[in-house]
Amino acid sequence: MRRTCVIGAGPSGLAASKVLASRNVPFDCFEAGSGIGGLWRYGNDNGMSGVYASLHANVSKESMSFSSMAMPETYPVFPHHSMVLAYLEDYAASFGLHRHMVFGTRVTSVRPLDDGGWEVVCRRRGGVAEETRRYTEVVVANGHHWDPRLPAPAVPGAEEFGGTAIHSHDYRSPDPYAGRRVLVIGMGNSACEIAAEISRTAARTFLSARDAAPLFPKMLLGRPADHLVVSPLSDLPRFLKDPALRLLLRLTRGAAARYGLPEPVRGPLAGHPSTSDELLVQLARGAVTPKPGVRSFGRDTAVFSDDSREPVDAVVYATGYRISFPFLEPAVFAAPDGRTDLYLRTVPPHVPGLYFMGLAQPAGAAFPLLEPQAEWIAELIEGAVALPSPTDMTRAITREWRRHRTTYVSTYRHGIEIDHRTYRRALRRERRAGRRRARGAVPAQPAVAGPAPAADAL
Repeated sequence: MRRTCVIGAGPSGLAASKVLASRNVPFDCFEAGSGIGGLWRYGNDNGMSGVYASLHANVSKESMSFSSMAMPETYPVFPHHSMVLAYLEDYAASFGLHRHMVFGTRVTSVRPLDDGGWEVVCRRRGGVAEETRRYTEVVVANGHHWDPRLPAPAVPGAEEFGGTAIHSHDYRSPDPYAGRRVLVIGMGNSACEIAAEISRTAARTFLSARDAAPLFPKMLLGRPADHLVVSPLSDLPRFLKDPALRLLLRLTRGAAARYGLPEPVRGPLAGHPSTSDELLVQLARGAVTPKPGVRSFGRDTAVFSDDSREPVDAVVYATGYRISFPFLEPAVFAAPDGRTDLYLRTVPPHVPGLYFMGLAQPAGAAFPLLEPQAEWIAELIEGAVALPSPTDMTRAITREWRRHRTTYVSTYRHGIEIDHRTYRRALRRERRAGRRRARGAVPAQPAVAGPAPAADAL
């Protein structure tokens, strides 16, 4: 009898569960914590949530909603994390997902069996004995914002630094930093928002970034910036879109130099956008001092790549997360250097019955992509669609990565960066082609989820 295992009850696991339940596909969803929500559950007792007390979504409620259920109209444009969790709870309740959940149970091992299917080993919280179950398929939805990544190799002198040093995953409030000299390392959304929040009570706040990156305000021309994804701008060819977006940023935000920031060398579409109105204000006030990359630490100082030196009492590393799967042997699947060799960010070509959810990071919210991805996985489980050959999938992945390298910054953080519209189109094409393969028609060429050659969306 077929039965699917879903690992994780965050947004990706919930979307997978909703689709499987709607199709009457038997499944169990294992969640290490005592409730759904993943990283959106503040203080999640699975130990994997890095949400801090004041965090709000950095994309709008319209862009963040699942395809099948909008966020309430009463929500503010950028909802607080507690509202996002309430929305996820409503989503799970509306589609009757709790009856499929196995809470307080951590998956410790997932192993392919010689005769097909998967052995899944799990342990209940507080228990010693492990339980082994057999499944025909496994859907991995354990997220990619839970395993903190620190600079490797470590910054010289980091072990000699006498102040406090944490990863942003462990940051909860600015209270411990009042009156202190704080260095925040990074230029992503977490770095920008945490630096702005800390600077309101810290004696000094420094924001260090190795590379210049474009900083977007949350609102552009009176609308959430992420609405550009569905604006006429998104249909422009890339060679026109890049300068158009540069001009829009210059008109609405001003030159980066006005905030003490260096002008980015690459275009605004080459990396994942960082958005923070608060940081722009605090930079303009002088409450946050931008600095280049850290070269070394002393006991109470930081030395930067421009040879400047600043006294520092505390460091917050907002340096991102590893993509990791502790329950899988690396020989089965791994993501070295942030690269996931998955067909359409979902299917490992040579590992039948294993699927991945949510390892695609668009410029806006990922929620709207999850249900279409889950629909494709469900069709594969049901046999309604068929995959290309492993060789063809591997070739498609190679082509995608060639395009990816010419489009995005070559950093760990951007290993799963995608274009929202192009990915959705690729999924639709693949589902149509998969139905033809399942009917025994002439195999179609595999779809490619990389950036479109002529036009891609913000």
